[in-house]
Amino acid sequence: MLHVFVDESGDQGFNFEKGASRYFIIGFAFFPTTDYKNGVDAVKQQIAGYSGKVPKHLHFNKSSTKVRIEFLKTMVGKRGRFGYIYEDKGHIYEYLRENPKINYNYNQMVYYLIENLIKKERVQDNMTIYISQRSSSKNIKKGLSRYLSSQANRLLVPYQLYPRFVKPYNSRGADCADFVCGSVRRLIEKKDQQYYDIIKNNIIIEKELFRR
Repeated sequence: MLHVFVDESGDQGFNFEKGASRYFIIGFAFFPTTDYKNGVDAVKQQIAGYSGKVPKHLHFNKSSTKVRIEFLKTMVGKRGRFGYIYEDKGHIYEYLRENPKINYNYNQMVYYLIENLIKKERVQDNMTIYISQRSSSKNIKKGLSRYLSSQANRLLVPYQLYPRFVKPYNSRGADCADFVCGSVRRLIEKKDQQYYDIIKNNIIIEKELFRR
């Protein structure tokens, strides 16, 4: 069984004048063994050493430069493999901006990312995708789950894909995917590549949608 963790960065709004993010990013992380969990816990213990409290969740945007660098190096040391897909929302077709209850654009992005992973790695195994999604809508989650399964299972025959939804504070893998997204966001938005450079040799999928 291949366990892949998926997270996102940015929002799906289009009112840029009122603070909507220009870019939306979805990233993944997976590891050859469960030893990455020990790496996550070790970084949390380091934080506790100088803050006095073990964080429940490691979040890129809320972490210091020191913690970001240390955690990314830990992910690489645990032989993590990473990937991402992103879009400049100013380039998204009008019809994809509609039907927010269906979440069509998000569903497509996640599937394209997983599709590329399956083909790139020539996956011949069952896959569980742990999605750290902000939406609390059961309909949106059910729609995404059905869409991913129906599309990805065609590529995985005789194996299957199993979508799961997780809370970030309950998943060490979600922490790792969050740091992939954060590193890519800093590169794309601020041209700050210090974090991306740490993980770049372990990135196996890089994709931009709606490129002009």
